[in-house]
Amino acid sequence: MTYSTCLQQNGLNPEQCYRVTGAYCGKRFGQKVPERLQQCRQLLAEKIDATTVDVSRRIVRIFENYRSCFQKYRLRAESNCSEVLRKVISGHRLRAAKVVRATMDSMGLLLQALPSLRVIHLVRDPRAVALSRMRAGDSFLGAYTRSSRKSAESNVVAEASLYCHHVTADIRSRLALEREFPDRILLIRYEDVIANPEQTFRDIYKFLDEPLPRVTLENMQKMAQKGQSMNLSTKWQGSMAYKEAVTIVRKCAEFFSLLNISLIDI
Repeated sequence: MTYSTCLQQNGLNPEQCYRVTGAYCGKRFGQKVPERLQQCRQLLAEKIDATTVDVSRRIVRIFENYRSCFQKYRLRAESNCSEVLRKVISGHRLRAAKVVRATMDSMGLLLQALPSLRVIHLVRDPRAVALSRMRAGDSFLGAYTRSSRKSAESNVVAEASLYCHHVTADIRSRLALEREFPDRILLIRYEDVIANPEQTFRDIYKFLDEPLPRVTLENMQKMAQKGQSMNLSTKWQGSMAYKEAVTIVRKCAEFFSLLNISLIDI
């Protein structure tokens, strides 16, 4: 039995907890304005207390119910399925999890609780991210971005701005965490993976203090070569209006600055 099967058989689904905050924080990424999402990030990571910020008692109860829901979920998962998970992972020294929606704020408690945990923070050029989401269709765009159709700002600029808002906050949090947990967080740029996969993956395995398996390197090189042939890191340059690209650079100035990317280079 797999861990996910065990959770399903015991009726354990974290979605029921996520729905608790949906009305206030949105049911999916980008559904609320950036300021609201930033507040929700901080409340969920317990960086701020709902009782001390300017929100109604109803909102305070939402976050109290969210934490209560997850506490019950964790207790049931621990009692019913933790042994299944332990058996699955016990034979593997390295365990990796790709997490898309977690914020860097939420990594602090994990880094504190798990001394062997390493975090790889992957970022990508906001112009490429925005164009990718636009091509994927409305379901990949935040409701906040879709509402920009009523304004003069284009969807691609709105989506890039939303991405930068969140990732810039993550970068600032990462910089603070790096001071508290030195040598346990690694920044990787998507563009570097595509341009120089061998060096990038050597850096990753050095960060993990592990030897880089030859078969892993060869597989990553093949995938990177495919990305290079498809121009994945630069495709946006031929598909985006110059004015939009310049506007995104201006709106995402802090993002590029925190990554030490000169405006001359972009």
